[in-house]
Amino acid sequence: MSEAPRIGMLTPHVGLCPADGVEVFNQYLQHALGNLEIFVDSLPDGHRHIDELDRVGLELPYQALHAARVLARRHREEPFQLIICNGVHGWPPSLTRLGVPLVQVYHLTMAGLARNALPIRSDRLTTGRVTGFFDRLAGVGKHVVAVSHRVLREVESFYGLRGRVIPNGIDTTAFRPMGQARARDTLGLQPDATIGLFVGRPDHTKGYDTFLRVARRMPEVQFLVAGGSGPAQGNVRPLGRIPHSDMPWWYSASDFFFLPSRYEGFGLSTIEALSCDVPVVVSEAAFPFSGNRSECGIVVDGDREQDFVQAIHQVVGDGDSFSPREFAAPRFSIKVFEDTWRAFIDSLLGVGDGSFQSTPEANS
Repeated sequence: MSEAPRIGMLTPHVGLCPADGVEVFNQYLQHALGNLEIFVDSLPDGHRHIDELDRVGLELPYQALHAARVLARRHREEPFQLIICNGVHGWPPSLTRLGVPLVQVYHLTMAGLARNALPIRSDRLTTGRVTGFFDRLAGVGKHVVAVSHRVLREVESFYGLRGRVIPNGIDTTAFRPMGQARARDTLGLQPDATIGLFVGRPDHTKGYDTFLRVARRMPEVQFLVAGGSGPAQGNVRPLGRIPHSDMPWWYSASDFFFLPSRYEGFGLSTIEALSCDVPVVVSEAAFPFSGNRSECGIVVDGDREQDFVQAIHQVVGDGDSFSPREFAAPRFSIKVFEDTWRAFIDSLLGVGDGSFQSTPEANS
């Protein structure tokens, strides 16, 4: 019986509820690869100093240093066979001779984020140029993986790097239709209400300002915000932090999923909603997937409130005409994700018959 290769991972600190896309990726990859040791940055005591670094675009690169030092020390003590890095946090290993294959995973690009989603010119400059410099450096000398074709195009055009696409996956067994009536009864929601669900940080990048304007124009709809906190405002009800394992209930209770985001690398919450068989009304940025969009709901070009309002009316009125789960399940299942990553790691380690074929941790 072969042993799973020993792999280290360098990643930013996450832990939001609903779970951040990088956090979910880490969990699924750890299950797929088995012997994966994760090194996460930790904020130093001098938080004011971090704020000062943030203003010049150096907060994320600085945070990567501590975790990178710990990983390097661990690697000297008990060498890894391969090291995987997430995002900007991959820059320190690009300047170090570690003697093993290095993989850089781009969940987005800082250059793309700055260009598409940051409203203040100084933020675009610091994120796109300063943080973007370290984001590009993170991919130098590594095997580059992008989570979507859109991100790969950005990596190639903004950073001049070449790579491959391995889409993120989700647990389609967990994220399945729970039955709308049952879900609403479980969550204490009105059985006959029209409900729309927004998932993510309530900020400009996610299009939360557009979301609120649309909500004000549709007082007959109850809008839920998973990830936002604070008191209810009219027909908008923040739910606070929801455990990731509870999210299938909230998706299933909704008539539609609504995300007018200005920038997404992959759009995890969109795929989770589709897997729960919930039609979506999303921006072009929130749908970086190929395939027949008409199965899923309506993808709106631009950010005009009226276009989103019309799309919501259409999706609610024609809800039975969509087949969201049929779109998501075969493309983004956790099995496809795990099999693809295992094959990729095997190819980098030069293992012809596959290190993971008989690994209990990877197949449990």
